[in-house]
Amino acid sequence: MSGERNYWQVAAGDGERDYSKVFLKYGVMLIGPGDPGEYFKKKDYYDDKGRYKPNDVKYFAEQVKEGDIVVLKRPRSTSWEVVAVGTVKGGYTHLPAFDDVEGWDLQHCRRVEWKKSKDGEPVSTTGLTMGTFKRIGKKDTQQTVYDLLESGVIQPHEEIPEPAEKLDDEDLIDDLISHGLRPKDAEEFTQTIQRIRRLVKWYHSRGKDVKEHETQTFLIIPLLLALGWSEQRLKIEWKNVDIAFFEEPYTEKDDECIIILESKKLRAGLSPAEGQAKDYADKHPKCEKLIVSDGCCYKLFERNKVGHWDYKAYLNILKPKRTYPCEPKVGGAPDVFKNLIYK
Repeated sequence: MSGERNYWQVAAGDGERDYSKVFLKYGVMLIGPGDPGEYFKKKDYYDDKGRYKPNDVKYFAEQVKEGDIVVLKRPRSTSWEVVAVGTVKGGYTHLPAFDDVEGWDLQHCRRVEWKKSKDGEPVSTTGLTMGTFKRIGKKDTQQTVYDLLESGVIQPHEEIPEPAEKLDDEDLIDDLISHGLRPKDAEEFTQTIQRIRRLVKWYHSRGKDVKEHETQTFLIIPLLLALGWSEQRLKIEWKNVDIAFFEEPYTEKDDECIIILESKKLRAGLSPAEGQAKDYADKHPKCEKLIVSDGCCYKLFERNKVGHWDYKAYLNILKPKRTYPCEPKVGGAPDVFKNLIYK
């Protein structure tokens, strides 16, 4: 084990969120919250121990050096998975492109050359600890990490995308009217979005004590009604599906839906729910669209010609944008809404 290098551990999220694909795709490690701004311009704000733990943003910006070694970790039962191990390249930056990673503001950035195991699979280990970003002090853990780095395979990465175009409500309404939203419904839609935003912000201030059925009832269903869906064309908890959409008013003879929405509790993370949602949707051949939502963020998938699900669009009600910067080929807020308008 060589040199005077620091060893760090960064979380790929938690048990309900996983950002590892973004980290590896762009050769970065990211932490938040980043909305307050660039660390060195807002140092007094971030150094306030009443707001943030000092070993997160402060250490990330000030103490990490080029050449340091970092572990991308993920919790696994009572131990940890090492998704990748990397070497820090360059200094601290604050990147607006990552102001919305599935609902989380992760603009604090360090470039990293990541390596994965030879078979590409995560490696189970002990010796790591809880926390978003922390130093690794134990020598035996450092040695384990160093060995993984030496034996790993470098992961290619893409260029960091440009920030996505932000949309105000008027731009959004103009887009939706051109796509079929009735002008007389535009005002109700705008008011609904504003009510949902206020409620989401209030929920955020209360932490994670917001259950899945609450996001369905108070955040998701009001939006669907404002987009023209009637109660008669929606079924809740239908054949293990959280919300099923039907072309005509539902009857007991109906056994096929056209859209499936899998709901999660607020800020639970959407990616871990995708597999289960796709399993449900695969049982319904007429279902061409699949949505995963926590009431604030929405991921839209469409079934392709060979029956697989393509990621088509992403929406964050608090931060509507034209595209999703983490996936430049994925559409943004207008595309989600257009696919949800009842025609």
